Amino acid sequence: MLRIPGMKVLMTGANGFLGARLALRLAESGIQVRAIVRSIEGNKDLLHPNIELVAGNFAAMNTIAAAMKDVQQVYHLAAISNDWATDSRDFYKVNVGGTISLIEAARAAGVQKIVITSTAGTIGPPDPSHVYPVDELHVRTTRFFTDYECSKIMMEERVQHYVNAGMDIVLVNPTRVYGPGAINRKNPYLLLVRSYLHGVLAPYPGFKTQIGNMAFIDDIVDGHLLAMEKGRSGERYLLGGVNVTFDDLFKMLTKITGKKGRPVAVPIWLFRWVAAVFRLRSKWFGKEPLVTREWIEKGTFSWPVSSEKAIRELGYAPHSYEEALRKTVADVDRRVLAKKG
Repeated sequence: MLRIPGMKVLMTGANGFLGARLALRLAESGIQVRAIVRSIEGNKDLLHPNIELVAGNFAAMNTIAAAMKDVQQVYHLAAISNDWATDSRDFYKVNVGGTISLIEAARAAGVQKIVITSTAGTIGPPDPSHVYPVDELHVRTTRFFTDYECSKIMMEERVQHYVNAGMDIVLVNPTRVYGPGAINRKNPYLLLVRSYLHGVLAPYPGFKTQIGNMAFIDDIVDGHLLAMEKGRSGERYLLGGVNVTFDDLFKMLTKITGKKGRPVAVPIWLFRWVAAVFRLRSKWFGKEPLVTREWIEKGTFSWPVSSEKAIRELGYAPHSYEEALRKTVADVDRRVLAKKG
């Protein structure tokens, strides 16, 4: 389904790391983007003549119904994506119930196509006894680690009901997204890159041999656009990049910059102890933990991924690892210098 300048799309999650990049890419190509955000005042980065900000909750039917007017396509990125919530039921209310409400409103409004952002976490890691890159046909043998993963797989199953009823809905499943942007917990790899290149020490989880898939932000944006244009209804597409270890990351950073940082592997037992302390703190005071037991257990598995289906069917073409990391390093250096200056 081609993008035509002047056509109107609805987007949820436009205030996120990924959503903001996608909204601006669409707007710059002449698409009229209507973005549902919690607060208009807090989204100055989305100021663009082709972006209309609508304050509200995407899970509220009155907000969605009004926002769907004259919309041809929908990109649904909004979700509770943390490893923890004060009430775990919120994951299901928002990630499952909110998505169903949005699809129902889209059906009533006659929307042509929907692309929904899920996660590679629903597909899961390979069996630890035989590590290989998983694809969309992988049969998961490990348990789900978080309510976020559980709610997302439940959402994916519910989507098939609407696909079977004739709606055109495509799912995309990004891996671990990184790239230029704010250096904070929402972009954790940038924290590590900054520490390695500009810090005294670069502490990282001591998952020495575990493999993760790192996906460059611009590639994931491309993947969403391609899924809208070429994705087959009811299908899901893994959007990844390169399968690497932390050691691979450090070696590439040294190759690119000539700098050799001082990475320090924090033992898993120490992470588990810290997580236990934060768990008690969260129970007593309701504050979000900096690290959770579930996040640690996920990290003890390798998560290599294959994006061959997206490459073959969508024309997905991720950057090389070196090129993507060079762009990321340049942005980190710029932000560090700006803060010092």
